[in-house]
Amino acid sequence: MSELRGIRLLNAVENGTVLGAELNIYLTDPGRLAELTVLYSQRGQAKRISNGQTTMTAIVSSIIATNAAFVQATESNDTIVAAIVQSSLAMSTVSTSASVLQKVSDNPTSWNYFRTSIYYEFHIKSIIANLSGVNPNLYGTASSLILDPVSMGDISVSERGMRALVNSTPSIVVMAGSSVAMALVADNTVAISLVANQTEIMPTIAASNQAMNEIVTRTIATGIMANNAGAIKAIAANNNAFNTFLSGAFFTTYLKSILANLAGVVPSNYADVNALIDDPIALGAISNSESAVKALKSSSSAMLYLAGSTNIGIILSSTLAMGLIGPDTAAMSSFLGAPGAWSGLFSSSVAKGYIVESTPLVNIVAANTALITYLKTIAVVASATGIPDGNATALQPFSGIPGKVLVLLAKEAGIAATFNPYNFGGSVLAGSQAGATLSLTAAAQLAHVAGYTNMTWNLQGIGVTAATLPIITYVNMA
Repeated sequence: MSELRGIRLLNAVENGTVLGAELNIYLTDPGRLAELTVLYSQRGQAKRISNGQTTMTAIVSSIIATNAAFVQATESNDTIVAAIVQSSLAMSTVSTSASVLQKVSDNPTSWNYFRTSIYYEFHIKSIIANLSGVNPNLYGTASSLILDPVSMGDISVSERGMRALVNSTPSIVVMAGSSVAMALVADNTVAISLVANQTEIMPTIAASNQAMNEIVTRTIATGIMANNAGAIKAIAANNNAFNTFLSGAFFTTYLKSILANLAGVVPSNYADVNALIDDPIALGAISNSESAVKALKSSSSAMLYLAGSTNIGIILSSTLAMGLIGPDTAAMSSFLGAPGAWSGLFSSSVAKGYIVESTPLVNIVAANTALITYLKTIAVVASATGIPDGNATALQPFSGIPGKVLVLLAKEAGIAATFNPYNFGGSVLAGSQAGATLSLTAAAQLAHVAGYTNMTWNLQGIGVTAATLPIITYVNMA
């Protein structure tokens, strides 16, 4: 009987004998409202309602009818709300009603339709304000609402208000550009979580210096970004933002999550950063991710642990990883200072290539007595061939050695105890000792730690004979 009465009411609405205002009066009766919601839930009736222009005009003109549709909407019962959000009148009416907005916000189906309506941005000021308990009439624009510390404070502590804000691209741009607004958001766990979860807005956040500066100075905000794969990848995609993040006070606290999320492994599967390094699969994934490697090399403690790990070869054999670590003196010094890393380091042509062409790195080698002792165990002795060309102003090729060498010692061939001046050169010289004039004798070795590419030599003295040739002890760095 009640359904029949509901159908009669619907017929009257379709015929135009009951308009929106009258429908609203009818629906103040709970019984009448229940009858209408029954029709809403019936697919055939819902389609009939949504397809009727006169009917929908009455529905959107009745705040009670509109509210009822939003309250009961589900994924399988969304026909009415899909039609309502296409109405400028309905969107305007709902946006000015805090009570209805709350119902919309709390229903995932209704909210998804509402926030994607073409009229959403037209009413964003009222939507954000009403959902946050702020009087929208006190503000001329959404921007002024967001830039006011008082109202933004209310928005930041309102889950509904923040949900509305993060679904508005223009509003996000305003918020991200304001240090005050971002500080309020970054201080609130729910607010900053909503920002991080909205992957499509994270590039805007990452592009804002104000936003990033407020995030990295707060442990909660940093942690939320680090633990959200979409958020940290968006930050990593922006070089300035990522550099800011890596230099933040709480970066190392969340390094495990940062590395795991950037590398595409599950953070919860690992106790800490060391556990990631100990797992060949995880470390392999890190070595294949430019942003993950950049994060790894930014942590001195992680690099020291890696230097002593049996898995270091995974990094050393990765062209991508070493392309980032090799030119980084601080990162490479971790390897050079760890005896456990030496074997792998000087077995990697990629790693050796960076060392032999870097003056800071060669100088680090030269200052490490234990490392020099180790290198002598893998070094090779070679003498220049031929005879000095007699040209004191030009160097001649040092034949018979690899294209890249790290020289450790030098002496003169023969048995004479006299000293002669020599110069070494090459297309690339590295180390403070490289290129110096060396006084060599056959009677003793001279320590000379320097990197040479396409090494050359010259005798600056007289007495040009076949016996007057330099002999070097070197490590093959090719």
